[in-house]
Amino acid sequence: MTSAHEPPGSAPPGTRLVMPLILLAIFTVPLSVSGTAVSLGDIAQDLGRSPAGEQWVLNGYNLTFACSTLVWGSVADVIGRWRSLLAGLLTFGAGSALSLIATDYLLLDSARLVAGAGAGAVFSVGSAVVSSNFEGEHRTRAFALLGSVAGLSLAFGPSLCGLFTQLVGWRLVYGFQLACLAVACAGMPLIRRAAAHEKRYAARIDVAGAALFCAATTLTLGGLALGSATGWGSLPFLLCTAAGLAFYGLFAWRESTAQSPLLSLRTLRNRHFSGITLVVGVASFTFTNAVAYLPVFFQGAYGAAPGASGAYLMFLTLPVLIAPLIAGRLAARGTPVDKILTWSIALLVVGLVLAGATAGPGLAWMALPMVIVGIGFGLQAGLVDGEALAHVPEKEAGMGAGWINTVRLGSEAIAVSLFGSLFATFVGSADHASRQGFAGITIGSTLFAAVIGVLSVLLMRRGRRPAGPLLGARADPAADPADTSAG
Repeated sequence: MTSAHEPPGSAPPGTRLVMPLILLAIFTVPLSVSGTAVSLGDIAQDLGRSPAGEQWVLNGYNLTFACSTLVWGSVADVIGRWRSLLAGLLTFGAGSALSLIATDYLLLDSARLVAGAGAGAVFSVGSAVVSSNFEGEHRTRAFALLGSVAGLSLAFGPSLCGLFTQLVGWRLVYGFQLACLAVACAGMPLIRRAAAHEKRYAARIDVAGAALFCAATTLTLGGLALGSATGWGSLPFLLCTAAGLAFYGLFAWRESTAQSPLLSLRTLRNRHFSGITLVVGVASFTFTNAVAYLPVFFQGAYGAAPGASGAYLMFLTLPVLIAPLIAGRLAARGTPVDKILTWSIALLVVGLVLAGATAGPGLAWMALPMVIVGIGFGLQAGLVDGEALAHVPEKEAGMGAGWINTVRLGSEAIAVSLFGSLFATFVGSADHASRQGFAGITIGSTLFAAVIGVLSVLLMRRGRRPAGPLLGARADPAADPADTSAG
């Protein structure tokens, strides 16, 4: 944080060295997903065919990642962020090391569960460290860089890991992850020094709340997997989903009565914070669905080769490298962040509707809509976390970061599961009906995202902070009449 002798927007001594370490760790998290997906065929050839084993190589990581982000964020506010980040890096590294030496699915799947738990700390605590160590323009630029690096991993991660797998084998994917995490761990003394100003708060970790949240998330995500496999009206799906919702209800009750809650409900009543958080849901039902299913659609409906469909996806992912930096520059020059996020929502919705509408004529027609969607996602990728954390008290920055990433992962899981179950009907069919069906599903899910987007914009505008401090600087929540999160 800045001192009385530093100009507004300056960065504390040593924090510039923190950013490369955080960026390297953040780069590794999505790479662990895309790298595993790309190398899954080689893993099956090496360890043998096992549908359940192969599925849990991906699902195990995603499950513990989704369960742990909120827990890590809250823990970081109690024991200190650099300690939590170090613990997460070591856990992620241990999972990567075990994946590297795994000789069967039992060890590999267990290792992926461990890696996902550590990755949750890297994402949630890493953004909280950035939030508490930068102010003003430096803070805005730092979060823009986070968005660009995540976009870099998203755009080039599959190609990089595919090259590793082709040249050496699937184990190099986890070896590369381990090397990146080792470098980040080696730089932890720098992060500890930069975080010396942070306060630790006298509070206990809400173990009961954490257990209820993990149980609820596990049941809900398990229900989505069952629904996709057995049908959305099947008894296993209905029972699992009902149990998940019941546990979420118990979790909400626990957090409303706990002295040191895992998630402060006061924070959720902050309208601006909640509105910004919903932007993540819009991205899940638009950009995430496009990344997950467009390559499959290209191969099934147009007969494109896997390499060609992956290359064509660059129209969608390459803008994510540049748009966060543009958004950061606009914000630093005084453009209100809620206005930039409104543009982002509009581009995501309009772009994907156009992509669905042009699915029939041919691939060339979809290029421009894909670029529009990529720009829309990139505009919010570097702003959502930073702006949301500026609206929570400093002592709850870890909690806020954990909640944002929990919503991000949860909405992605719901979007991909629902879209995928409908989309499966048209996979492998290269006729006109397939393209029209894909168009209908895409436009329908995008219109649902538009409803979320309208709610997000309304909440952001009603909870807008009065003009005052430089954009990106943390304001005192107690001074904001629209903010009810001050404790």
